[in-house]
Amino acid sequence: KPRYHAMISLWLETAISRPPIEALLESSATRIAGYLVTESCPLANTSQLAPLGERTPGFSQLALLQKPPRLSYPDWIETWHNSHTQIALDTQSTFLYRQNVIARALTDAAPPCDAIVEEAFPEAAMSSWQVFYNARGDEARCHKHQQTMIDSCSRFIDFDKIDVCATSEYVFRTFRDQVVGNRP
Repeated sequence: KPRYHAMISLWLETAISRPPIEALLESSATRIAGYLVTESCPLANTSQLAPLGERTPGFSQLALLQKPPRLSYPDWIETWHNSHTQIALDTQSTFLYRQNVIARALTDAAPPCDAIVEEAFPEAAMSSWQVFYNARGDEARCHKHQQTMIDSCSRFIDFDKIDVCATSEYVFRTFRDQVVGNRP
């Protein structure tokens, strides 16, 4: 299965206007995969902002999800959004959590995928499970949070059908910039 090397999130008035963007991306990549998503952001990054075009502190984790066949679509969304979301926020050191449910593929090369999750963590979480699981200095709490997350994720994720990648985030323009023309 092909790995992804980068992800670009764009907000467009309509998916119909994407051909010039796709042409630009295709000039720099051997393959692109595009999706139309509905975005939900249960936790916006308000604490680790960087100037536009510079790397956001910490690291980002991207997860491509497929709905398990054992769940109906409504049950999958219900479990993920209305149960797991709070568990994830309570047990990890996340400072950004964005859920992108895929409405449809936009490119022929797009592999099957039902959702793209974006999470951001402090840099120390890359090398410390205690930091990752919001349990700095408390091994018992770390194990408890880790088990809670595994149990919760197993309710709506088949672990053999998930693709997770650690990466960095660079924000070049925000939706707010486009709407009001500035950034605080």
